[in-house]
Order: sequence, then C-alpha cells, then structure tokens
Amino acid sequence: MQFCLDKHGEWVAVSASDDENIEEEGGENGGFFGRKNEQHVKKIAKTLADSTTWLDMLNDTKRNAMFQRAIENSTEKITSVKKRNAANGGVVLHVFDVGSGTGLLSLFAARAATKTGVTVRIYSCEMFLPMFLVGERVVRDNVREKKIPETSSIQMFHTRSEDVDAIAKHELDVLISELLDSALLGEGWLMVLKDVFSRELLRRDHFSIVPSSAKIWVQLLHAEESMLDVDVKKGRAALFGEAITSDGFSRLDVQCHFDSLEKRGRIRAISKHIQVFEIDFTNDKDWGRTEVVRCCCCCSSSSSSSSSLRSLGLEINAVAMFWEIDLEGSGAFRLNTFPAQSYRRHWRQVIAPLECPIPLSASEEIPIQVEARIADDCLAFDVKVSGCGDKEKEKKKEMTMKKQKETLIETKQETCREKKIWLHIALANISEFWSSRAPLGDNVCGLNLTKANVLLCAKSVESNSPGYCYQSFKCDLLDELGHRYSTIEEEQTIFLWKSCELFVDDADEKKREEEEKEEEGEEDNKKKLRIDVDAGLEITANHVVFFFSDKSHADEWKTQPVQVARMDQELIGNKFRIIASNLDADEGECIRVLRK
Repeated sequence: MQFCLDKHGEWVAVSASDDENIEEEGGENGGFFGRKNEQHVKKIAKTLADSTTWLDMLNDTKRNAMFQRAIENSTEKITSVKKRNAANGGVVLHVFDVGSGTGLLSLFAARAATKTGVTVRIYSCEMFLPMFLVGERVVRDNVREKKIPETSSIQMFHTRSEDVDAIAKHELDVLISELLDSALLGEGWLMVLKDVFSRELLRRDHFSIVPSSAKIWVQLLHAEESMLDVDVKKGRAALFGEAITSDGFSRLDVQCHFDSLEKRGRIRAISKHIQVFEIDFTNDKDWGRTEVVRCCCCCSSSSSSSSSLRSLGLEINAVAMFWEIDLEGSGAFRLNTFPAQSYRRHWRQVIAPLECPIPLSASEEIPIQVEARIADDCLAFDVKVSGCGDKEKEKKKEMTMKKQKETLIETKQETCREKKIWLHIALANISEFWSSRAPLGDNVCGLNLTKANVLLCAKSVESNSPGYCYQSFKCDLLDELGHRYSTIEEEQTIFLWKSCELFVDDADEKKREEEEKEEEGEEDNKKKLRIDVDAGLEITANHVVFFFSDKSHADEWKTQPVQVARMDQELIGNKFRIIASNLDADEGECIRVLRK
C-alpha cells in the first residue's frame, strides 16, 4: 500500500492488485484501474492535472525526439565499444531508467536494440505507485503490439533508485532519466547520480549518462515589488520555506514564464545572460564548488534609456535562471529553457528575489559579483548577487524586513465573513493548451501511450457521447499566456464569451443546501448548472475556463489561478449550452459543451 496526496493536500491510501488480467480488463471487483476503484483513480488524476505538467511534457514532440535520438546514439556508441572488446559470445547492454513514469524512455532504449543488434536489458524504477502501474500497462501494450524487439527486456521496480539491487557493481552501461524540472535539479537527479556513483554501478572503462551535462545562466532584473512579494516570496514560502538562505543566497526554484512577465512590464531585464555554472553529470568530483563571476552593470545595460530608468528609481532586485542540457555529450542533442523557445508549460524559467537590491546608476557602471552554487539539499541552485557596500546592504536589508513585517500585519488584519460565491465561466480558444493538453495517442515517437490517459488526461465521465471535457487543470492565465498581450484590450481577447453566475448566496443558501442533502442524500443533490451561451458572432471554442470568487468583477480572473478544461473537440458556432456539475468534487468536475 502507498499513500498519495489528493487535491486538498490530504493523504489517501492507494493499493494495487497482483491480478494482472483483472486489472487489464478493468473488472468490477479487481485491479487498481478496475471499476471498483474508478472514483479513487479519478481523484488522483485530478490531483495530477492540477499539480503536475506530465501531460504537457509528454506532448512536447521536440523533447521526445531529442531524448529518443540521444538514447539511440548513446547505446550505439557503447555497443560499438563492447563489440570491439568482446572476445566471444553476444553483447548485452544494461540500461537503468530512473523515474521511468510512463516508461517512454525505457521503450526508447528497448527499441535501440533494433539498430544495434544486441540484447538490451533495461531496469526501470518509478516510486509513485499510480504512475508505476500506468507504466506497466504502457510497456505491456507495446510488447504485445511488437513495437520493441524480442531481444530487449524491461524489468520494472516500484521503488526508489537506491533500493534497486538487481544491478551488479560495474555492470551498468547507460543511465537515463528525465528527472529535470524548471529549476533543473528539483526532482532529485543529482541525488540519483550520487547514489549510482557511490555504489559504483557504472562500468569503469565506458558508460553513458543521458543527460550528460548542463550549463546555467542568470539574468539580473528589476521586478515589480508586488510580483516579488506575492508571486515569488509568499508563493514559495507556502511550499518550501524562505526564498533567501541564512547566508544571503537566493534560492532559484520558483518557476515563471519570463516572456509573459516581461511583455506585461512586471520585470525588466537589466543585464544580458551571464553563464555562471557548468555541471558534468558524468563526474561527481566537483559538484560542491561555488563559481564566482564578475561583471559591470548600469542603466544603459538594459534596453530602456538610462535617464528613464534612473527617473523611475529602478534597482536590481531579482534574478532569473535558464539552463541548457547536453543529452549525450556530443552537443548534437540540446534542450534549454530560454524564453525564445516554443511555448512550454513543463519547463519554464525560474526567478528569485535578491536579499539586498542594488541601486542603478545612470552614469556609472556598478561592479557586480555573482556567486552560484548547488544548494545543500542538491535540489536547486543558489545565487548571490552583490554590488554595494556593507552599510548600503544593511540599510536595504532593514527596509526589506520592515516591508515584510508590514505585509504580515496586513495579512493578519484580514477578516473572514460570509460572502456570496460567484462562478466565473468562459469559453476560450487557446492553441497552446490545445496542443500541450491533448490526449496521448498510439504514435508518440512510434509508441503507444494511450493507457497513460487514465491518469494524465482523463474525463470525469467516460462516455462516447460528444461534448464532455477532460479534467481541468489549474493555471495563471496571464503568467502562461501573457506573451500574447501587451495591452489591457488585448488581454480581454483571451475569452470568446464569459459570464458570472451566482453559485452560493450567503449563509442562508448554504443552510438550505445542507438541509436538502440530509433529506435527499449527497449523491442526488449535486448542483447542476445549465448555461445558455449566445456569443453574438461565430466563434471557435476549445476550452472552458472557470473559477469561484466572492466578487463578481469582470477582471477577477487576472488576480487568481483559474481552472481550464479542454473540450474533446473544437466547436464552431454562436450558440452553445454548458452543462456543469461537481465543480468542486475531488474526482473532478463534469462539464459538457454542446452546440445549440
């Protein structure tokens, strides 16, 4: 048995059946994915939709193709070395896939045997039980459909990588993983590597690691104080703790869409990209070092005129980070998080505030020192940017602490009272989400990943009838799509139609609903809304956007995260009907959109 978090942050127990046939058939009484467990699976799927970008990652065709080619290249190089050194008998290649998820990278490695003509033994591990079970189903499907050669075998473990003891010392030829997040190290890739090196699993004379190395760049910024206080400091503290370490380093692990913030004027680049760190994943000898880079900066370094920046009283108060990985060491297969790349939800940029902001000068260049290091827990990079004297530092630090105290007092002074609850709902056409949140098909780089949809792209109601939306995911629309807009008028075009409906009318309405539940039973009293839409002109809609608020103001969607539900097909017309229920259910809402 394993415990997983639901969308409210509560731990719930999940278990798997050993009966493979029952699980595959989805029988009424058996299997993790059987009908008896259907509601629980939907709860987990809803949590994953809100809190992960796994679906977006698997829909990133460039990322998939790069990993496929890098794995093929690595296995071919190692195979050629082993064939030259082999005295007699066939060559066997040993591959370890850590954090295997759906099993996609393991399947890439298995297919490499087709080109190399050798036997490939793959060990894969995944510690999150629901995803491990999905990976088993995906691998079984591809084996049955003969999409991987018979000379390959995949042995799957539901455990952490350090607990996999099936690999002998100095046996491993290729280590592969995609434990990479926007902060690069936040999913524990470096800790996996440390364990592999400490147990001496890799061969002495030849081995390959995918990805093999990374470079880190930073950019100095002026950011709006409101953005730093609310979006970065408060948001990070709620999840991880303070954004500034005790010795003054900024922790780089809060993700954002850089180009969106820049276009909307919430951040302003003060410097160019500064390379501050390079890490070789194939060598564990120098990961504990601190790199120091010195440069000069002034108002004229940025794209705006120095006089305008000076008049605005701008200062360097934040830093952004970008990374680039070399997947197999040749430089041919690289991926990066620079904002100029095509739209991505799963790999963004990261941003952090500085402990002591640095004032800009219109006429003088300010010497800047950037120190970069891998954090103590190996889950992020820390950066310290300094450029002013000790007295100025202390002054800035005191001002920052004073502002933080004032913000805390204001927060504590907020009072809770009964309010009306409004449902804001809209139809939209969002091409970025239409691609990145699409159901996985049977030809993802030639492999069948459809079984992964049960967790990553599920519907609350599985029906052949058209119009049912996929489970919604949580997002900040302006952060994710702000690169489209530079004016308030342009921002409004994100919605093709929108409305605000009274959902709960103060305490009396709540009391009435509770009485009805007692009389009729909770299952029979799920509030169902039927909303008739008249867009006024022909539109093409592919998403439903909704959220709850105690305000009916039209621009409330700009101030809080919203839920976005992808429709099962694009609808063209001017009149529609939205049927919605279970809008706050753990297993996800049920939304259907029909053309009238």
